[in-house]
Amino acid sequence: MSFSEKIITEYRENADKRVAFVCRLMIGFMILVAVLNMLGIFKIEPVPLYLTVAVSVFDFFVPTLFCNILKLSSTSIRYFILALMVFQSGLQYATLSYHTIMMLVFPIVMACLYNERKYVAFTGIISIPMIIISHLAAFSLKVVHDEPLVTLKGTFMYGIIPRSIEFMGIAILCMYISGRIEMLVNTLAAKNGELYEDQENLILSLSQIIENKSENTGQHVKRVAEYTEVLCRSMGYDEEESWKISLAAMLHDVGKIMIPESILEKPGKLTDEEFAVVKKHIKYGKDLLETSPGELFNLSTEIAYQHHEKWDGTGYMGLKGENIAPYARCVALADVFDALVSRRAYKEPWPPEKAYAEIMSQKGRHFDPAVADAFDANFDKFLEIMKKYPD
Repeated sequence: MSFSEKIITEYRENADKRVAFVCRLMIGFMILVAVLNMLGIFKIEPVPLYLTVAVSVFDFFVPTLFCNILKLSSTSIRYFILALMVFQSGLQYATLSYHTIMMLVFPIVMACLYNERKYVAFTGIISIPMIIISHLAAFSLKVVHDEPLVTLKGTFMYGIIPRSIEFMGIAILCMYISGRIEMLVNTLAAKNGELYEDQENLILSLSQIIENKSENTGQHVKRVAEYTEVLCRSMGYDEEESWKISLAAMLHDVGKIMIPESILEKPGKLTDEEFAVVKKHIKYGKDLLETSPGELFNLSTEIAYQHHEKWDGTGYMGLKGENIAPYARCVALADVFDALVSRRAYKEPWPPEKAYAEIMSQKGRHFDPAVADAFDANFDKFLEIMKKYPD
């Protein structure tokens, strides 16, 4: 399981939200320009002003439409948004001139919010022609009435050339900032992946110890892990969360390494005193795991402590219903099913169909009804896992 891709995906989604938020702020900026013109502080012809404001408000709303409303996010959409911002910045300068001159650099700064150099480079490349076109359009429309921009030569010498140079300087700065942040994000994703790999390796090592402790339950932890993943996916967890929970489930019985083998492997029914000893394995498991750092071990701790709880509150610790962690409810069913269909020192394996009937009869009592329904819908996958990991 690769965690780098997930971190980078979440990072890009947050970048989309940042861009959408900034564009909503710019809607307020354009409305402010219109208000200042109405108050006589700006001296802009009302028709081009209000048309430009209307177009700009629409353009600035597009990122919110894609990101917040339609929930769409992709590289092509980001390129489209940046191209739209470049267009509207050129439109604003062509019709409003120096009143919105800062908007010439707005697209490149906004591209920097994505913190990837490819977006800054794309915006820089299409912005230079737009700067030239917008200055020539402003000259043709005679938007500026002051020297030196009233002549074509002045427009080039004192408008297009200096502003293009200034823009390229800002673009280089944005490229540097984006590159640094992009590198930091990739480094963070790689380090996070290493952290999860270390936790995974340690969990697999501990689960191997558990397997080696008992000849009868050697494949038990692997089956329970895969049963749990099937249930989690059916319950709506995404691939990553399901994988984390299934891996953590491998340590559900880690506390049993503290229980004497004479009790664990006893052929026949346990005495009340012996059963009381066995029940302590949930506390032993919690004590072993709770000081270990990392998300996977946090999940393992709760699963080890709660996987013998029952929906109706009659489990080991008396937790009931929603007070039991959702993933522990999945492990509880997976653990019981595997115990029923497996050979133990005190029993022969049940036929899968009999175990299925027992599980469904305990829906709403031992098991969360939703988890029981997920088991019902995926019983064929449970059978496949049984065949995959025979004792």
